[in-house]
Amino acid sequence: MEDCKLRKAILIQSRLSSSRFPKKMVQKLGDRTLVEYVYQRCLQSEIADQVIVITSTDTSDDELYNLCNEKNIPVCRGSLNDVLKRYIDCAVHAQATIVCRVCGDSPFVDMDAIDQGFKLFDSDKTLEYVSTENSLNGFMSEIIRVDVLQRIHSFQLNDSDKEHVTKYIRDNKEKFSTFLLNLDLCPIHLKNYTLTIDYENDLKIANFIINHLKCVSFKSSDIIEILNKIEG
Repeated sequence: MEDCKLRKAILIQSRLSSSRFPKKMVQKLGDRTLVEYVYQRCLQSEIADQVIVITSTDTSDDELYNLCNEKNIPVCRGSLNDVLKRYIDCAVHAQATIVCRVCGDSPFVDMDAIDQGFKLFDSDKTLEYVSTENSLNGFMSEIIRVDVLQRIHSFQLNDSDKEHVTKYIRDNKEKFSTFLLNLDLCPIHLKNYTLTIDYENDLKIANFIINHLKCVSFKSSDIIEILNKIEG
C-alpha cells in the first residue's frame, strides 16, 4: 500500500430488493432515476478518484446493473447479504485505499463533508474511520480505510455486522482511530425530517425539494433553507 497517495473511491451501495420500497433505485427523481441522481451528486466531489455503484450478484439486481451499464455508470457486483464483503471486493477491484460509504437512497448526501473527510485522511495517516454527526438523516456518510474493512471481515462477525458494514467499528470505537465531523446541520425544528428514500412518500418529498434546487451541485444549507420554507 502506498500511503503517500491514498486512492479514494466513493462507493454507492444499492439494491432493488428493499422490503419497504422495492425497486426504489430505478424510480424517477427529477428527470433521472434515483441511482443516476445519487451518482451525479457524488461526482461533485473534488477529491474522489472514482465513484462506483456497488450492487449484488443476485438476479434481483440485474435490472439495476443493466441500467448502470446503459447510462455509463461504473458498477461493481458482490454479495447481496454480506455487504461488508461487497465493499471490500469492489474496493480491491477499484484499487482503492480509502472508501466513502454512501447509501443509494441518499440523494442529498453532504459532499462538502465527504471532501473534508478525505482531507483528514491525507493529513493524518493513522486515521482509520471518519463519520458525520449532528446532521439530518440523509446528509451523512462514512469514510473508511480498506485495510480496516479487510481486518474486520477476518473477525467472527454476526450477520448484522456483515450487513451494516461499519457496525463493528461503531460498536468498538475504542479499537480504532476515528474522527467525528460535526456538520451542525440539524436544526431542532427540522430534526424529524428524513431525507433518505425509505418509502414512496419520501420520494415525493425529495422530488419537491429537487424541483426547487434545479441542479445537483447544491449545499446542504440550501436543503435546510427549503425545509424552513416548508415549515413556514
